[in-house]
Amino acid sequence: MGLYLLGCSSGAAQTNIGHCKHQSIFKLMETPPLLPRVEQTIFDGQPAWIKRAEETRSSCFVILHKILQHIMSKVLHPMGALGDIDAIRQEAKRLEGFGAASLPVPKVLALTEGSVVLSNTGKQLRGVLSGITDAQLKLAMLERAMRGLVAVHAAGFSHGCPLLKDMTIGADDTLHFLDLEEDPTARMSPADAQARDVWLLLSSCTEFCEEPFQDLNHLFNIYFSECQGDIMVNLFALGKALRPYRRIISVLRVKDVSKDVTGAYWSVRVLEGL
Repeated sequence: MGLYLLGCSSGAAQTNIGHCKHQSIFKLMETPPLLPRVEQTIFDGQPAWIKRAEETRSSCFVILHKILQHIMSKVLHPMGALGDIDAIRQEAKRLEGFGAASLPVPKVLALTEGSVVLSNTGKQLRGVLSGITDAQLKLAMLERAMRGLVAVHAAGFSHGCPLLKDMTIGADDTLHFLDLEEDPTARMSPADAQARDVWLLLSSCTEFCEEPFQDLNHLFNIYFSECQGDIMVNLFALGKALRPYRRIISVLRVKDVSKDVTGAYWSVRVLEGL
C-alpha cells in the first residue's frame, strides 16, 4: 500500500528549507537510505511534503500477487503499487488528472527522478475524527467523506484506497484526497473499482460509528441517493465474494479483535443486505 502520513500534522519528519534555491531542495528530494520516505518542508514559501520513491517491490512480492490473482475475485486483488519512481510518477499523473477535474487533491509542485513535492492540504481526517467526542459531529464528518467519494466517482474516477487516513481537512475546511499511487482500473473495471472504493470507505468509517450497522447503512444510502453511476450489480457481487470471509470472522468470533477486522465485518454486512 502507499504512504499514509501525507498531510498529517504529526508522525513524519520535518525540515525547513526556507528560501533556498530549487537545486537545494531537489538534492534533498533524493532518497539516501536513511532519509524518511515522506518529509514536511517549505517549498517556494508554502508548506509542502516531499514524498520519496520506495524501493522496487521484490520478486517474491510480485509472485505472491500473481498467485492471489488466480484464487481471489478480481475486485479483491491486491493493487500492488509499482514501487520505485514509477509509483511516484503514476501518483503525480493521477493527482494532476484529479485536479484538472476540480477534485480536491494536493498540487504537484515539483517532480524529480526520485521524489515528488506536494502541497500541504491540512490535517489527516482520521486524526481529526479521533479528537472529536460528539457522535453527531463525527457522523457529519463521515458524511462529508462519503460525499467526497461521490464527487470522485461522478467525475469518472476511482480512488483505489479511500481510507480516512488518506484524506485531510484543510484550514479552509476543504476535504482532500491523498495517496493515489495505486490505480485500481489497471486490474479491474471502473465499476468494480468504484464498488471497491465504497466498501473500503465504509470499512474505514466503522471505527467512528456509534451504531456500525445503522450508521454505515446511512452512509451507504447517501452514496446511492447522490451518485449518478450504477454500480449496484458490482457491489452485490463484491458482497457475495466477501461473504465467506465475514462468515469466518463470525464463526471464530473475532470481529472485535482489531479495528480493521471490525470494519471489514460490518461493511460486508451492509453489502450483504443488498
